[in-house]
Parts: sequence; structure tokens; C-alpha cells
Amino acid sequence: MRPLTLVRLFCGLAALAWIYAVATDMRVFTGIDPEASSAEMATQLDSVLDRAMQDYSIAGVAAGALRDGEVIWSARRGQALADGTPVTGRTAFNLGSISKPATVWAVLTLARDGRIELDAPVQPYLTRFTLPESEFDASGVTLRRLLQHVAGINVHGYGGYGSHEDQPADIVELSQTFEPLEIVREPGSQPRYSGGGYVLLQMMIEDVSGQGFDAYVREHVFAPLGMDDSGFVEADLPGRSAAFNYYRREIEDLRDVASAAAGVYMSGDDMEHFLLAHLDGGGVLSETWLDQAFAPSEGSPAIGMSYTRLETPRGLLVGHGGNNSSWNARIYIRPETGDGFYFMTNATSGAQLDFDLSCTWLSAAREMPVDDVCEEALELTRQISLAAAITGVVAILVTYWLIAGIAAGRRKLSWPPRGRGPLRLTGRLVLSAFFTVAAAMSAWLFYTNSVMWRTEVIFIDEMPIDEFEHLLPAILAVLTGLALSFFSSPMRQAGPAAPDVRTR
Repeated sequence: MRPLTLVRLFCGLAALAWIYAVATDMRVFTGIDPEASSAEMATQLDSVLDRAMQDYSIAGVAAGALRDGEVIWSARRGQALADGTPVTGRTAFNLGSISKPATVWAVLTLARDGRIELDAPVQPYLTRFTLPESEFDASGVTLRRLLQHVAGINVHGYGGYGSHEDQPADIVELSQTFEPLEIVREPGSQPRYSGGGYVLLQMMIEDVSGQGFDAYVREHVFAPLGMDDSGFVEADLPGRSAAFNYYRREIEDLRDVASAAAGVYMSGDDMEHFLLAHLDGGGVLSETWLDQAFAPSEGSPAIGMSYTRLETPRGLLVGHGGNNSSWNARIYIRPETGDGFYFMTNATSGAQLDFDLSCTWLSAAREMPVDDVCEEALELTRQISLAAAITGVVAILVTYWLIAGIAAGRRKLSWPPRGRGPLRLTGRLVLSAFFTVAAAMSAWLFYTNSVMWRTEVIFIDEMPIDEFEHLLPAILAVLTGLALSFFSSPMRQAGPAAPDVRTR
């Protein structure tokens, strides 16, 4: 068999094998029958969690589910520290933006005690900070609107600070240095998610109560609910988990000064207490206050006091998600039926549980096929898998072009490279250098501990990790193939032999 035929056969088989590998490894979304028994539901959630932790390299997880007001599934998996210390029910995880529901409860206790009015402007309660003047009336920035994200305040969210960075001394300095807080739209006009609004609430709680934010929440919310392993000060939580990257290596955690917006740490056992308290107030809030927390905001029926709102056949489902550097979490609770769900992880790729574990539980809670519940997640994973398949085939075509040219004697890898004229040679070498640098940078970005999986980089948290594991090598193969192709030298083809002319 001719060498060129062998090359064609090999590349064709490689393309088919690549497409088959991507197609067979596409993510499976598993649903739960709403009529399944509690034991069957727990077994299915266990299976999905175990598979996800292995597939997505998740270091540690605490997760659980409620049904009819009782805990029917409680999972503690993996490691909390690099030395192998296991995750237990008392291991505290950072919950990112799930700090906001805890802040809602703290604000409502002040309203319960008559120390604040929810529909009053926030400014009179602040003693250390004044909202800057703007074209909008500051009296419209009420506590209720801040809780519901319709107060018109800027700053979507806050990033944490590493040990090598200058850190604000307190919440007031943060509000002036990270991005100065201001009113950027008419209060009450439309929703705009704002961690900045919760920074104002944190200052308000401290100014009104005379206590630090952590001390107030622990005394008035966490302690009454029996939540002994939760708080906003890491040093006070000896059972706190470390943060891990995609390679299950412990990494530096970041300090979150914006505690009310993103700084809470909570254990799995405490989360179960917190979710159960959403059913009847847990002795901290009455049902009247809970109704206000879950009621739709001025701007959107899809959000209450920071809680997302989903209508289901059996009642309102409220929830919230959080990701903060390498931490990821999600909660849901349906007060009318006593159903609930949560997960919390200490790993960069832990957000993948929102694709798998959350979707599995939601299929039962919303009484819908899992593909309908998580249609957006399903579509995203399919799109990335399709891109990986196409990119891999392109890489094989580039490789075929190069190897076929070498096999046919039309190209050669040599040093120094040669070309048809200095201008063409220079252009080829410039392109080869460009693709070489691009390939090297991509490999550094994707496969080292330098950027992609560092705790400061969170955009990967929201991407389907498993699907990217197919796309990334395909991208590297294309870049490497193009670099070699432009570097290779074209060979001069021998012309037809000259006729043998002899003079007689």
C-alpha cells in the first residue's frame, strides 16, 4: 500500500475515532421521578454525586435534600484539607453569594425588633458613610429595595483579596476603594443585582446594632438556629475547609471584606438547620417576615429579597447560588411542601454540580423531564462538545496536509527552513512563530497551575469542565499543526526529463 494511502486511511480513522470519543462521552443528565420514594431519590443523588466528583475532579462536597420537612439525604464526600482530613457535617465551606440570604435574615431581625423600617431610606441609619450626590433621589434607596436588588446601586459583585494584595481595612474603606458606591439608576425602576447594595446593608447592621456584622448574625440568626459552625470570620471556624484547584491541590483562599455579600462560611449540618428554618422561621422569624422575604420585588416576579423565585406545580420554589473563587454552592427550598436541596464544594470545578446534581433534584421538584429543567445547561454542554468534535477534525486535516505533503515529497521539516523567495519565507516563519507562541500560551493557560485553575480566576467555574477537556487538546493540536505546517519547507518538484537530442 502506498504511503500516501496509509496516511489517508490513518487520518480518516483518527477523525472517526475522535468524533466517536466525544459523542460517547457527552454528559448524561439524570432525572428523578417525582413519585420516587425517599430512599430511591437518595440513591439516585448518591450515584450522580459520586460520578460527578470523579469526572470533574472535585475535592470535597457537602450536599443534602429535604422532603416533607425532613432530611432524606445527607452526603459528606472527599477531603477538607490537603492532608486528607475528610469532609464532615461540621466542615465549613464558603458559600459566596448565599451570604445574601443570611444577611436578609439579619436585616429582618432588626425590623422584627422595631429597630429599623424596611421602607425607610438607608441613609439615616448609616453613621460612617454617605451616598454621593447624583441625579437620583437618595431617599428612594430603601432597605427593602436594597434587599430586593432594585435600589439602583452599582457594583455587581466583589472579588476577594490575596495575601499579596493591599486589603481594605474594613467595609467602609471597601465601599470607597473597590468601586465607590453610588446610585446609578432610578431606585425602584428595575432590578440590578448588586453586591454593593448588600455592603450598604452590612454597614447599616453594624451602625444600628453597635456590633460587628459577624457577631450580630451569629448571635441573632445562627445561634438561635443551632448553627454553631457558621460565621463570617475564618479564624473563628476551626473546622473550615481549605480551597482546592482543579488538580485537587490546596490553594490560597481569598479574604472577602464584603461579608454580607459573599463572606459566609457554613457547614453542611448547619445548612440543613438553615433550610429547615425557612419552613417556619425556626423561632427567629415569623411566617409574616418569611413571606416578605420571598415576595416578588418591584422590578421582577423572578426575585424576592435576593432569593430567586420559581413557580412549580406544588408551590413556590426559592433559592440562591454562590461561587466565590474556588467555592461553589446552591440552595433551594419549597416552603409549602418542605422540600429542599443544597450542595457546597471547595473546588474550582465544583460548579459542575449545578449541571448534574441540581438538575437531577430539580427534575423531581419541578415535576419536569430533566432535559426541560436544565435545557440551558444541556444546550451549552452540547455546543461545547460539537465545537470540540469540529476542532479535532480540523486538527486532523491540518496534520494530514502536513504528513501527506512529506509522504509525497512535496514538503520537508528541516533547519534552516527553505522557501520560494525571501518574502514568502519570512511570512511563513512569522506565522509559524505566531502559532507556536499561541500553542505555548494555551498549554500554559490550560494545563498549569499558573492561571486557569488559580483561585483568582472564576470564569471557568461556570463552564462545563468535562466538555472543555475535549476542546482544549483539540485547540492545542490545531495550533501546533499550523505552527509545524508553516515552518515546513516546500520541496521543488523535478520537471519532466528533457528529450535526448543528439546531433548526427
